[in-house]
Amino acid sequence: MSTECEEFLNMAIAYLEIGRVAGSAETEFKHVHEYENAIAYQMFHAVELFYKYMIKKKTGSAPHTHKLQELEKSYLELYPSSDYKVDHPFKFDEYHPCELNIGELELHQKHIKQFKPDFIDQHLRYPRDHRTGGYSFSIDSSSFEKMNNQFLRISSIDC
Repeated sequence: MSTECEEFLNMAIAYLEIGRVAGSAETEFKHVHEYENAIAYQMFHAVELFYKYMIKKKTGSAPHTHKLQELEKSYLELYPSSDYKVDHPFKFDEYHPCELNIGELELHQKHIKQFKPDFIDQHLRYPRDHRTGGYSFSIDSSSFEKMNNQFLRISSIDC
């Protein structure tokens, strides 16, 4: 029987498995934006649950938020070593414009203001409108296996 803390890790791994299976499925929707974002949501939610698992493992409680940046900040405060770094595709603060593209930084800032990355889970789960959309992900099924390996490696490190 899993502890409440371990359930976060088990669910994170389950979401990765669902994403891997959906990402490797031969379907007519495979390259359709909505299908790809639904697959990306599986990885997003897995990362969210993994951060909550690791935070709960160290502090005894998991934050009640879906904001990945907040969770990541808390996680990195508790686990500052590079051994605990989670490499995932939802890091919007690592964007660097190409100096050859005139106006790219301003375009990026306008986009971020309209389509707030704090609500990326909403962008991935719902159809596009004036508040959601603006993000498109195409995550290969092998990325889910790599993320699973990261989670297992990190969670096995003695804190």
